[in-house]
Amino acid sequence: MDENLLLKMKGNVLHIALNSADGRNEVDDAMMQALTRAIGDPSESTVAIVLSGVGENFCAGRAASPPPALPPAADPRPAIKVHSAAPILALYEAIRSSAVPVACFVRGLASGLGCALVAASDYAVADARSQFEANELEKQFAPALLMSALFKRVHVKAISRLVLTGRPIDATTALEFGLIGEIVAPWELDKALDDFIAFMNSRAPQALRGIKTFLRESGELHSSKLAALAADVLADSIASRLAAPAPFVPSHDKRFLTVAGERIAYIDVGKGPAVVLLHSLGTSSALWEDVLPTLTAKHRVIAIDARGHGDSTKHSAWNADDVANDVVAVADAVGLGRFGLVGISMGGLTAIRVAAKLGQRVAVMVLSSAYAGVSGPAVEKRLAAAEGMLKKLPLHLFARMYAEHTLHRDTAYAKREKLAQQIASMSQRDYLEISRAVCTDDVSGLLHDIDVPTLVLNAELDGSVPKAISAKLTQAIQGATEQTLHAAAHLACVDTPDAYAEALVNLFEKYTDEDEALWKS
Repeated sequence: MDENLLLKMKGNVLHIALNSADGRNEVDDAMMQALTRAIGDPSESTVAIVLSGVGENFCAGRAASPPPALPPAADPRPAIKVHSAAPILALYEAIRSSAVPVACFVRGLASGLGCALVAASDYAVADARSQFEANELEKQFAPALLMSALFKRVHVKAISRLVLTGRPIDATTALEFGLIGEIVAPWELDKALDDFIAFMNSRAPQALRGIKTFLRESGELHSSKLAALAADVLADSIASRLAAPAPFVPSHDKRFLTVAGERIAYIDVGKGPAVVLLHSLGTSSALWEDVLPTLTAKHRVIAIDARGHGDSTKHSAWNADDVANDVVAVADAVGLGRFGLVGISMGGLTAIRVAAKLGQRVAVMVLSSAYAGVSGPAVEKRLAAAEGMLKKLPLHLFARMYAEHTLHRDTAYAKREKLAQQIASMSQRDYLEISRAVCTDDVSGLLHDIDVPTLVLNAELDGSVPKAISAKLTQAIQGATEQTLHAAAHLACVDTPDAYAEALVNLFEKYTDEDEALWKS
């Protein structure tokens, strides 16, 4: 690969940065070939390609190259087509025929070939100080290749303005011409690029490929064929979502304990002061996979599958006290004295019950996206909607809809599918039964009796448990404190696992430092 191209996979998005030593990012022949290969043959997992420039300019054009050597009096036109035109047209074709969307993020100058790259791409964002030009006429030749990239992307009179005057246009004019799709402040361009990459990583690959297919092929079709293409793209995209996900496979080996006739599954990993993790409705101990590397570096972690979830059984009606007893039984069975306790959403209800039962045996508690009780007309309406939806949809489709509603919009698509897989592994009857039990549960009467150092961990974008609801925990539990994680929704341990794990570790270290015996029996 050419040294003037910086290629990096960011999730499943290929980021290509033009990076010439002089900062102009002119594209020479070797760079052109490498860029064409990178765009034309990305890895199979790639869902989008993003182009940008390092330094002050996006791309100042094609670098000068010597003309082809020809015999005296030979017609130079065939050689020019091969040497000069073919590589550029191949690059345009690589962008056009790419199976995935190609986007440009423009800072500074996009001149000649740089302007053509912007025009050929499917989407372009420019900072407010950027400029675009087609100044080939000043060099006394026709910018036909650039015009071919602009054609059908930019109005013909706008093309004429660019090529017949040679004068640059600013970002506002480029937006009016349709050359770019968005303008941002110069200091916001890098964030806009990162946000776009994150969003591409969070979307279904088939949907992104479908958008690219339509953008690539629709311009050549009449209305009847255009409608057929639209129907085909939609059908392919939705069909990929209708297919049932592969069976969920946990990343850690499970251990099992029989409690009151139920088989309770859990994982036990790491060494150090013990922490017990309790997951949300519909998920399992696998919910914590992304935070485990940080936690297990200093702690022994026991993550339990609640009854009816993951690999734990549920032979009788759901009972919240029984679920709390399961946690106590596992803690006893694995020899825990004092331990930290973390419950997210449904797991928060269980954690409160466990803390009420065990008192000071719980060294410190984290209630994440948790509540004491939310019963009422709004909850009944939500339950009725879920029950109605599950009468029409198989659980795996409901689970995918739940993931879209529950996770942050930029959380990676693979994580969304993993969440849906966990929910889809439940029985539909158990999901509805437990959902109703959890949504109508109320532990308010236990809060004033809890004497455990408690952190109420909120998520900035949590639409399921807003801060006003979780604040009731802080107010009722003596000495409880609050912390809010930014850029995270209801399941923050999935959305922002690094920040989530850091919040837990910082809390645990605080109490370990204050009293080394705090975690010991």
